[in-house]
Amino acid sequence: MPSWNENVLKAMEAFAKDFGALYSKRERELAAYFEIGCFLSLVEFYERSGFSGRLQNLARDGSYRYLTTPNGNPDNFSFLLLSGAVEQIELRQQVRIVSHIGDDIAFTPDIVALPCNARISKRTDADYANGKRSFFYVPSSEVIAAHECKSLVPFPELLVSFIGTFVAGHAWAERLEASDILDPEGAHLAPCLFIGGTASALHLKMIKGLKNAYPMNIVVGMHSGTWDLLGKNADIRRMKNPLRVENPLRESQ
Repeated sequence: MPSWNENVLKAMEAFAKDFGALYSKRERELAAYFEIGCFLSLVEFYERSGFSGRLQNLARDGSYRYLTTPNGNPDNFSFLLLSGAVEQIELRQQVRIVSHIGDDIAFTPDIVALPCNARISKRTDADYANGKRSFFYVPSSEVIAAHECKSLVPFPELLVSFIGTFVAGHAWAERLEASDILDPEGAHLAPCLFIGGTASALHLKMIKGLKNAYPMNIVVGMHSGTWDLLGKNADIRRMKNPLRVENPLRESQ
């Protein structure tokens, strides 16, 4: 039986073949199998949800350039433009988010879903790389969903830490309730923490509690083959694009 990283390698090669790109095998990419595997799993989710993809910003030799470090310039790496019935989005890796909570709060999730017109800005900050490199970012108001990938065995502190990603990375979370956006037929995967290891019964209870409290996903067991997000055993939460949902009128208003 192939190991999880062998399956990811095959998926990477299939992705390149399907989209007419070359698969560029580099040391850094080989070390980032898990993150790339989650990215490709998310691509498959969108394709099966009615989106079609087009590769953007390929290398000169036609290869897809994965970005698996927060230090890269997004303009120098590839991304996927996904077109659905009513919207276009970009699926990107390692794009820094500046939070609506505060201008000095910034972090880089592994994968982000952005509207196709989202602008990746840059600025020079003396406190970032001594001002020698540009600080690239998108505001959290432009983020549809931020996803994290952890090739670890789940533990309570890891599960709880995703609350920070959810709260700081999604400005829409302040104005919308879960019931406003969650939809079994929704086109988007709600913000997701992908975890490689399998969970104990205690962890599964904790995951259920977190999902009841926030419109998020925590998918475990990726190393064991949970790559199909729409499979019969999948337990995910889908959502509408929260950036396209109007602020609903509340009875209290």
